[in-house]
Amino acid sequence: MSGDVAKPISHVSTRDPRTGIAISIADDSTLAWSSATRWNGVVVELRCFEYLDTPPFRVHRHVVALHRPGSPRIDVELDDARGSFATRDGVVTLIPAGVRCRLRRGYGAVLVVALTPSLVEQSHAARRPVRLEAHGALEDPQIVRIATALEAEAGAGYPSGHVYGESMATALGAHLATRYACAGSSATRAGGLAAHRLRRVLNYIDDNLTADVRLDALARVAGLSQHRFAHNFKRSMGVPPHQFVIRRRIELAKPMLRDTNDSIARVTYALGFASPSRFTHLFRRETGVTPSRYRASFRDADRD
Repeated sequence: MSGDVAKPISHVSTRDPRTGIAISIADDSTLAWSSATRWNGVVVELRCFEYLDTPPFRVHRHVVALHRPGSPRIDVELDDARGSFATRDGVVTLIPAGVRCRLRRGYGAVLVVALTPSLVEQSHAARRPVRLEAHGALEDPQIVRIATALEAEAGAGYPSGHVYGESMATALGAHLATRYACAGSSATRAGGLAAHRLRRVLNYIDDNLTADVRLDALARVAGLSQHRFAHNFKRSMGVPPHQFVIRRRIELAKPMLRDTNDSIARVTYALGFASPSRFTHLFRRETGVTPSRYRASFRDADRD
């Protein structure tokens, strides 16, 4: 890894949630590399370990932790919520600034991306502080794409200069504020939907993914005309409503293909796609592989 120093020093500070005193949550030897002060507003670090059992801690930045496969499961405590989930590529833990956290897992690696609260607010053009919701296990391709792009940039020795990493961090901050802000915590992104309207729409989409999600229904949920809703939704999410619904359905299809023996046809109709051929076309467009090949890749890995 091309980095700043031979022995990297962590630039993601952690503190005891009771006393506020700075504490270390992992041995220094687990830190493989750190972007340090390379980019304003964001730090990216990779930690590799044989075993991790942190004390309770808080961070002053918003942290997304991208878990790499290794030990079978990870235990996460976020404030009063506890959960355990299987480790696999693409699983992310979202730890908002100020949330009490504790992590336990066996061997493996975690890619940590830590954003300052001010960067998240500025990227979203918020008029007041943005409070993010804590999540123990997310499967969010957008977070994964940005985190791995930052990792690749660091691994190549930062060839694109400061602007690339900071632009990617801004995009990540906007995504987090749009998708995971607590209700009522942030104001409208310029030209986009107000946070409370967006939250209602996203919840409606998630609750009706297996049905025929229509634009007029989404507009009614948002309390806007269809034209204004479609325009503002794209400003908030970066894609039109119909494209967002397709992507959410594809994300639901992945665990069905990975973890069940349901036929492609059964998955197709369970998620509201018109036909297996249409589902295959859209799945390949979004992921680069067919549903059958996606499923086979996990079965092949199990045999290895």
